[in-house]
Amino acid sequence: MSTGSEPTHASAHVTGGSARFTTVDGAEQTLDAPDADGVRRLIVDRVRADAAAAGTAIELRTSGDRGEHRLIVGPSGEIDVEVDDRTVTRAELRQQAWWTTDPEPVHEAEADEDDAPAAEAEPEVDGAEPALVAEVPAFFPPSSNPLPESAERPPVFDSGDDDDLDEDDATAPAEWAPARVTEIPAAVPATGTDPVDVARASFDADAAPASEQEPAAEPEPADEPEPAAEPHSTATATPEAPAPTDGAPAPETAFEASASNGSRPSFIEPPEVHPATVSGWRSFFVRIGIPIKPSKAELARAEREKAVSRQWAGCRAIAVANGKGGVGKTMTTAVLSAVFARHGGGNVLAWDNNDTRGTLGWRTEQGDYDTTIRDLLPEASRLLEATASVSDIARFVHHQSVDRYDVLRSNPELLAADQRITTADFDLLAQVAARYYRMVIFDSGNDESADRWLRMIDSAHQLVVPTLAAPESAESAALLLDALRKRDEHSRRLADGAVVVVGQSERAGIGAAQRIAAGFEGHVRAVEIIPFDDALKAGRIRYDALQSRTKDAWMRAAAAVADGL
Repeated sequence: MSTGSEPTHASAHVTGGSARFTTVDGAEQTLDAPDADGVRRLIVDRVRADAAAAGTAIELRTSGDRGEHRLIVGPSGEIDVEVDDRTVTRAELRQQAWWTTDPEPVHEAEADEDDAPAAEAEPEVDGAEPALVAEVPAFFPPSSNPLPESAERPPVFDSGDDDDLDEDDATAPAEWAPARVTEIPAAVPATGTDPVDVARASFDADAAPASEQEPAAEPEPADEPEPAAEPHSTATATPEAPAPTDGAPAPETAFEASASNGSRPSFIEPPEVHPATVSGWRSFFVRIGIPIKPSKAELARAEREKAVSRQWAGCRAIAVANGKGGVGKTMTTAVLSAVFARHGGGNVLAWDNNDTRGTLGWRTEQGDYDTTIRDLLPEASRLLEATASVSDIARFVHHQSVDRYDVLRSNPELLAADQRITTADFDLLAQVAARYYRMVIFDSGNDESADRWLRMIDSAHQLVVPTLAAPESAESAALLLDALRKRDEHSRRLADGAVVVVGQSERAGIGAAQRIAAGFEGHVRAVEIIPFDDALKAGRIRYDALQSRTKDAWMRAAAAVADGL
């Protein structure tokens, strides 16, 4: 503050309710009062009187338990604080406010009504920050247990030390705890209402004693029970919040509403059916962005693709058998293996389980190693060890690069007597196959009395009986089914659940194929007709070389097989 002239000096050393005061002319006096506020009033009034008499400002230097301060008292009674460049602590700011704030006069009528000292409302100091005001804003949560009127209230300011806010926080009431979410009242500000006033009113309503609130109405007897109270309601009745307006948050969130109902919406969409692909000329519209729904045939094809792409727990064995040669057993084994491997992710083994010159190796690709089942048998025990690698089986099988299945060949150059396999040998090889593959499809020979043929039937989960559209081939298939039904219970189930594949041997033979298929209906689980296709007559069997209708027929046959697994 600038007064225009150098002020005269006075000093005061305050200790509790007593002060040693030195006037502007150097005279020392002792001032006594009942409390510190009284001493302050005496000192300030004395300096104001001296300044008014002298017509000039007086610099008051204070010390003692209220700290050291430099106050400028003007002739008209105003008080200002001289500050320097050093950092001022918050405790010093509070003491400066104590010196520069005049206490409100206490009237006798008010003193009779309330014996407790009233809190001193101090006006803002010109140029001071709002943080110096001693009043605590009403929108801070008050203590849950307010002091009774008869109790002595703590002083507004501390004892004058220079401690920071950490010590003040340590003296906070112990019962002050954060409110739970459900206990926060929903306050909706009305139009033109200040948000701070709304917040202050909301917390004042929470802090009001139960005696000042309207008592909760006692329930009256009625035929129907009263609805249960809200989860956030307490014993103290609170004013009902107005209905939420547009843009205001709902009093109960969607999560709380779903939790109270015992369920919530799932963020995971339900699985869709196997997607169907639009084919033919209709796919042109799909490519240019026009949505076209799949046809019934396309939906059925998608369901069949889903069936053959399944993954079962444990290895599944499929036996392809017919006692007559040349009826399409090798062709059926190769094509079914390609369908299951291409749609199911590989790990399918086509096993040439034939003593008498099996031709599966001739009609499929040869791998990097010229090995057969005779080479695998001596290494079978090693392949079952815990240290064996999954790639060790590649030395003994022939991988089909495009159709993605493996072939375990027999040696067609040897006589049957030179490559017979006993029951124990078959079981050992079956363990190897079950360890390295998820599905095994057996191409069987024509000797139904061989040990390896009988063990194939015993270990099979599904039976496939191929036949040509010729009476001799069909009769051989029917006799096989009859014999299996008489053999044992497992063989009977295989026969009843068999899938018969009728191959059209000539282009014009569809009528004969339909007649033979009709003869098997009702005796087996499924019958499928495979149309004539030049790609199946001779040479290597490749699935991509088949015509579209042939692929569809084999897909139907494979789906029927999968349904039995």
